[in-house]
Amino acid sequence: MPTARRQFLATALTAALATSLPFAASAQALEKPVHMIVAYGAGSATDTIARYLAEKISRKSGRAVVVENKPGVDGNIAAEAATRAGAEAYTLLVSGASTHAANATIYKKLPFDPVADFTPLATLAQAPFVLLVNPQRIPQRTLKEFLAWAGEGDRNLSFASTSVGNRIAGEQFRQVTRMKAVNVPYRASGQAMTDLLGGQFDFYFCDAATALPQIKAGKAVALAVSTASRLAQLPEVPTLAESGYAGFDVASWIAIWSAVASTPPAVSTQLAAWIGEALDAPEGREFLQAKGLLPTPASPQHLRALQQRDTVAWGKIIRDTGMQQP
Repeated sequence: MPTARRQFLATALTAALATSLPFAASAQALEKPVHMIVAYGAGSATDTIARYLAEKISRKSGRAVVVENKPGVDGNIAAEAATRAGAEAYTLLVSGASTHAANATIYKKLPFDPVADFTPLATLAQAPFVLLVNPQRIPQRTLKEFLAWAGEGDRNLSFASTSVGNRIAGEQFRQVTRMKAVNVPYRASGQAMTDLLGGQFDFYFCDAATALPQIKAGKAVALAVSTASRLAQLPEVPTLAESGYAGFDVASWIAIWSAVASTPPAVSTQLAAWIGEALDAPEGREFLQAKGLLPTPASPQHLRALQQRDTVAWGKIIRDTGMQQP
C-alpha cells in the first residue's frame, strides 16, 4: 500500500476511534478497526446503507469504522482496492450485483475474483430505480406524454447510468419503447443528478435514495418506477409494468462482503451477525424504507446463492443488450 494511503487510513482510523470509545465498555471488541470501502459515491443508496452500518458496527465492536468511497468502473475500483488493502484493518466492501455478478460478463478480465477474494456477509436491500426527467428541459409530466414527445420526428435522446443496474433499466426501457437513446455513464449518482438538473441529458433511472429529495423539491419529475410494485414513498407514480410494459421489473441489490486477505473467517462470522441484527431490527427496516429501499437482510449463504444466480441471469441480459466492453 502506498505511504500516502497508509497515512490517510492511519489518521482516519485514529480520529474515528476517538468517537467510538464511549461504546467500548459494552462492546464485543475486535482486535483491529474496520475499513469499509463503498463502490459508489457519497449520497448514493449504497453509501447510505454503508454509513448506517458503520455506526452500528462501531457501537457493537468498540472499534473505529472508516468509510471510504471509491466509485468508478462499475465498482471494480472499489473491489480491487478491497483485495489489496493492508493488514492494519479488517476490510469490508459494500457493493452489489455489478461487482459480484454482472461485471464478469461486461469485462473481459477483472482485477479481482468475486468468489475467491471475498467472503459473503449479508444481502442488505434492493434498490428500485425511478425514471426521472428535468421539468425545465422536458415539460411532459406523464410517461405517455414523454414517450409521445420522444417519438416525434427523428429525436435522439440520452440517458445517464451510474451502475450496471440502472444501465440495464435504461437499456431495457430503450428496447421495449423502441426509443433512440444513447447511454452517458457517470461515476456517481450525485454527479448524474447534478447534470440531470443542469439539462445535460434527457432521462435517468435513478436510485430512489438519490431521487426522493429532488422529487420532493420539485426539481425532478418521476414518470415511473422500475420494479413490479409501486414504491411506498411514491404511491402516485406508476410502474412500467402497469404502464403497458408487462414484465418490466429491474432493481439492483446491495450487499456486503469481507476481503479474504485481511479478514479471518471468525471475524467475518461476527460481523455478519452484527449486520443481520442491525438491519433485521424494526429500526433498520424503517431506515431502509425511508430511503426508498426494499429491506432484504439475509444470510451469507443466501448472498452466495444470489451471486451465483445473477451471474447467470444478468450475464444473459448484458449479452442481449450489447453491454459488454470491447
